[in-house]
Amino acid sequence: MRRLHAVALFGAIAIATITIPAMAGPFTSVGLIATIAVPSAGPSINPNPGGAFTGFDISYVDPTTGIDYVADRSNAAVDVFAGTSYLGRTASVFAGQIPTSMGGSSVSGPDGVVTVSNGSQHTLFAGDGGLTCPNCSLLRSFNITSPSLPPPTQFPNLNTGGTFRVDEMAYSPTASSPSSKGLVLVANNADSPAFGTLVDAGTGLATHTNITIPAKGSIGAAMGLEQPVWDPATNSFFISVPSFGGGTNPGGVAEIKPDGTIGKEFDFGAAGTGITSCSPTGLALGASGNLMVGCGNAGTQTIVLNPSTGSIVTTFPEISGTDELWYDPTTGAYYVTGSSGSDRVFDIISDSSLAILQTVDLGLPASVGAHSIAVDPFTGAVYLPLPGGTSNTICPLGCVAVFAPEPGSLPVLVVGLAGLMGLAVRRRLH
Repeated sequence: MRRLHAVALFGAIAIATITIPAMAGPFTSVGLIATIAVPSAGPSINPNPGGAFTGFDISYVDPTTGIDYVADRSNAAVDVFAGTSYLGRTASVFAGQIPTSMGGSSVSGPDGVVTVSNGSQHTLFAGDGGLTCPNCSLLRSFNITSPSLPPPTQFPNLNTGGTFRVDEMAYSPTASSPSSKGLVLVANNADSPAFGTLVDAGTGLATHTNITIPAKGSIGAAMGLEQPVWDPATNSFFISVPSFGGGTNPGGVAEIKPDGTIGKEFDFGAAGTGITSCSPTGLALGASGNLMVGCGNAGTQTIVLNPSTGSIVTTFPEISGTDELWYDPTTGAYYVTGSSGSDRVFDIISDSSLAILQTVDLGLPASVGAHSIAVDPFTGAVYLPLPGGTSNTICPLGCVAVFAPEPGSLPVLVVGLAGLMGLAVRRRLH
């Protein structure tokens, strides 16, 4: 066990001392290095032919460990990955992949995922559709302080008071909370009106409930709430809003403060923006202070917003149909899911120069729902879940595709992955 721990530690040290400085220089393009199969939890939970991995939501890399957590609806659990290995999953206690005829994604689960690390406490939060308690929505939590899998429950399930799922979420380590452990903002996107809940990260208890984005001046009430992000510069959360007031409004971004009040609202439909269609879904904050906003509508654009001035810095008309976005502080780049023409791609965009550094064409049609993305800040590995299906020629039963910096950086990546594999073995032995 000591040897295994040493291997993991050596890998972590190699990543921290070699990879990060190397990646701070000129950008190194990424390429596909592995696909990780996702085991079936069994036919009673995953009825898909061959136990295929076809339904998922958010992918989230823990910034303190580099471990990737994927909301796996096909197996009604959150899956755990490190390097190029599948480590295991939580218990299959979530609603799972619910058919459209029974409510579809609005009642499915798991959905949003985030990790919280504060002191000796390390927690995984995940949203659920609440079918285990009809007409409710659940925030589940797991204790991931120990490497043992499946992880035990951390706090009692929190019912946010909605009828549909708890969806995307973000964590603030510095926002004031009763436990002094920070706050988690979770969104009920499918309820009408959509609303947010602020949760004490140290207790799992709600501090502010039923936070809605009401009509303000000429801006109508928010319809839907998607990916949020914490901004330490403003001491507030920002959240993507698919539409203000409905109709043809292209949506925008709203600010939610730690006391549950609403701050600024940025309406992309305002005069002079030139934006007629967006439906924001993804949102990420760069070191520059700018927000990258992904538009869910096909054929629209990705938008960069300055939250201090409310001005649109630039747009990327070549990137559309996005969902989850990720900002990696090591590379100083945004990672944007979406499509380009008829192809499914993800783009890597510099936060400093706002240049597209790389467009990674997956060689798959845009209909393949590769909508989640997360990046390991230690190795630069990019995790991209791919749903199974006949159009998925990479892994027809579904998988998590791993992209990494191409040679030049590969030897260091191998050392780092070796350390993570040691951690994976150590987890299995507990």
